[in-house]
Amino acid sequence: MDTTDPTTRPNAASLREILPRFAMVMATLLALAAFPQSAFFTVERIEVRGAETIPAAEVVELSGLRRAERLFAVDAAAAQQRLRADPRIREAAVLVRPPRTVFVMITERRPVAALVAGDGFARVADDNVVVVIAPDSGGLPEIEDRTRPNVWVRPGHSVASEGVRAALAALDVIPAHLAGDLKRIVVATGLDLTLVTYSGLEIRAGGLLGLSERLDQVPRVLDALRAKGVTPVSLDLRYGGSVVVRPSGAGDGR
Repeated sequence: MDTTDPTTRPNAASLREILPRFAMVMATLLALAAFPQSAFFTVERIEVRGAETIPAAEVVELSGLRRAERLFAVDAAAAQQRLRADPRIREAAVLVRPPRTVFVMITERRPVAALVAGDGFARVADDNVVVVIAPDSGGLPEIEDRTRPNVWVRPGHSVASEGVRAALAALDVIPAHLAGDLKRIVVATGLDLTLVTYSGLEIRAGGLLGLSERLDQVPRVLDALRAKGVTPVSLDLRYGGSVVVRPSGAGDGR
């Protein structure tokens, strides 16, 4: 015997009311599910920001992003990883902005010095990462690391040398009046630094501790020497408050 309460059974009239509403809800859900796959949500514009030396078109190519691909299929994390794999790029971010735009934002890694490496130069950024290996210094201050003359270098990798790190740290404190004339930093045993200028002056500067203060003496010393008609070829700043001068024409008394 059927004991179901007849009041709980949907009658034909109620079914006629429910089914259209159910069909409408399902149609709406299906439409919403299909909407992100529609042509309306495709990549139409890839906007690159932060590129200064790398062409924007090359940044897009490095990212692997493609116009006309589905916007919601863009793998931003993978694109960022591909960009960061290039030694010239320090940081990268990829943002998807519906309905048709992807923003690619990068921070470039800029070389600040050129490490002498065999017959060429490893151009190094301030974070000690090699950006590129080139046949010349590109006008950057050169680093001659005598503590590890055969250090292994490769683009995208840090230079494993205390000498190079000391030279890069020195660049941050070298006064402007010397920085513009700086040709080479020579790093010897004990991280002893020697600065060689384009004008032919060699400055034996010692270690990093107190380097800025010692170098601040140089303009005054040079002015005093010029007033006496003396042209120095080297200054030795390693002896406390004293400066040892070797004038032009004198033998090497070091």
